[in-house]
Amino acid sequence: MAHWDPIFLGLFLALFAAVAAFSSGYPQGDRRWWTLFSLLALLVIAAMVSGEGWPRQLLLDAAAFTGVALVWSRGTIAAARAARTYLLLLVVSLACLTGGELLIHAQPLPRLAVALLVVGFGVKLALVPFYCWLPAVAGAAAPMTTVLIVSVVDVAAFTELAHLGLTTPALFADFRGLWVTLALLSMLTGAILALAQRDLRRMLAFSTIDDMGYLILGLAAGPAIGVTGALAGVCGHALSKMLLFGAVGIAEEQTGKPLTLETRGLAARCPVAAAAFIVGALGVIGVPPTFGFAGRWRLYLVGAAYGGGWLIAAMVLATGIALLYYARAIHRVWLGADAEADPLPIPGLARIVLAVVMIAMVLLGLVPGAITAHLR
Repeated sequence: MAHWDPIFLGLFLALFAAVAAFSSGYPQGDRRWWTLFSLLALLVIAAMVSGEGWPRQLLLDAAAFTGVALVWSRGTIAAARAARTYLLLLVVSLACLTGGELLIHAQPLPRLAVALLVVGFGVKLALVPFYCWLPAVAGAAAPMTTVLIVSVVDVAAFTELAHLGLTTPALFADFRGLWVTLALLSMLTGAILALAQRDLRRMLAFSTIDDMGYLILGLAAGPAIGVTGALAGVCGHALSKMLLFGAVGIAEEQTGKPLTLETRGLAARCPVAAAAFIVGALGVIGVPPTFGFAGRWRLYLVGAAYGGGWLIAAMVLATGIALLYYARAIHRVWLGADAEADPLPIPGLARIVLAVVMIAMVLLGLVPGAITAHLR
């Protein structure tokens, strides 16, 4: 078991509890959804306590395919189409990861092994140019299904990549340029495409791709502050996406229509959802006192140490674009004027879930060492 596994096991347990409580107030599907949710939770928890090796990997792969079934269970044409794309690419990912991990122990590390691992993890983590499944899933799946995929399944895959980098240092040390290029492509392309979206779910999907670029950069930098920043960052990423997709899910349920930039003034009608979206956005961008700052600050130090001014400039550019699209969404969708200003009822449990996650984001941001001390 990796030394950071207890932290991520606790994170996943908290997220499963939050998703279950949220979904009891805002149903995400029928009985099949709950069955698949329970199966995914069991698979991920079993994987996290099983130690290293093939059993863990098989359990996490089974959890990813359960995520496909969760998307499919939505029952719409768009969800079925997104699920088919996700399924096909997961099969490709599994084949590449299996081949890459069979070859990785050869000396010197074969280029083919690295190429297979880049494709395999690139698909799972929706890195550019392997990202095409995520916007479709985010647009068609139930909001909490998307949270389970991006905050649990993908985060678990990210920890596997981090562990692989520690056990096989040549994976990043000898191919750092490749990983940094992949990180920058994901960071900048994700940010630009997020800025181009009018649908908030798709904007959040591309924001996830943007965010993953920073995290890959941390792993590429190697041990010490890079890995700590990446692992702290991915914890903040998971909590932020719970807030962001939860806020969008509440607003869509209450208004009965998808959220776009044409929607106006929802803060007056859904104040808890508005607060959750704002805190989640601050966490993703890395603004103190949210816990997102703990990871993002370390990743900026990595950029300064390994790339100098040009890498810092690229990171600042991506962050500036992210600030722009989140500020636009907050100003227009949540804070703008609305003719229908009457507050909308929100189930008490959903309010409590979002409030608890918001408080956790701030408290962890005030005492980040409670987490980062276990990620070194």
